[in-house]
Amino acid sequence: MKHRKIRRKLYSVCISLINICTMKEESEPYEKRIRIDNVQSLGTENDLLIAKICDLQTEVLAQRAEIRQLTKAITTLTTFVKQSMRSIKTNNVTQNCDDDFPINSEEELLEVDGKISRDPTSYVHAMKKLLSQGRTSRSIRLIFCDDIILNYNIDGAKDKKRLKDFAHLFRALMDAISQIEKSLPAERVLSKALRCVKNCAAKHKGKSGGEDPLGFLNIDMA
Repeated sequence: MKHRKIRRKLYSVCISLINICTMKEESEPYEKRIRIDNVQSLGTENDLLIAKICDLQTEVLAQRAEIRQLTKAITTLTTFVKQSMRSIKTNNVTQNCDDDFPINSEEELLEVDGKISRDPTSYVHAMKKLLSQGRTSRSIRLIFCDDIILNYNIDGAKDKKRLKDFAHLFRALMDAISQIEKSLPAERVLSKALRCVKNCAAKHKGKSGGEDPLGFLNIDMA
């Protein structure tokens, strides 16, 4: 009787052990599945993060390209504005220079000579434009009035006044003439033009009947 009880207890213990082992074996695949699922989930999240990072990088590169294009456009526009402002300024200065011609007196000779010393380029441009309107023997009257032409020459010869005394004006005039008459020295061209005007004035002096002896040399300024 006693042995039977012992066998029953041993049997029960064996059955319990078998059940525990079985439950453990059954639980291990489940735990493995959980670990695998966790790994797969983490992999999916990493893929999403990588995809978002790639999208952000693409957006950043696109924005950089737009910024480069905008910078280039701004640089081009700035250059254009600067050139336009310089052109406007040059035109305004040239227009102001034109107002100083023709020179009508010794006082104006001194005044223009002083202005040319401060801005020779603008005055050279202005005189070149005036002299280009006809032959130098005619267009010189757009630079000097008749009294200046008749009472001055280059070196002050024959009791005339000397244009070279107005150094800045004379130098600028030589520069302007040399850009128009390239076949002869500028000083020779000016001397010839002044002499031509004076000769014509002397020839027509007795025939003018009180009219301007140089009137026939007038150039339409319009």
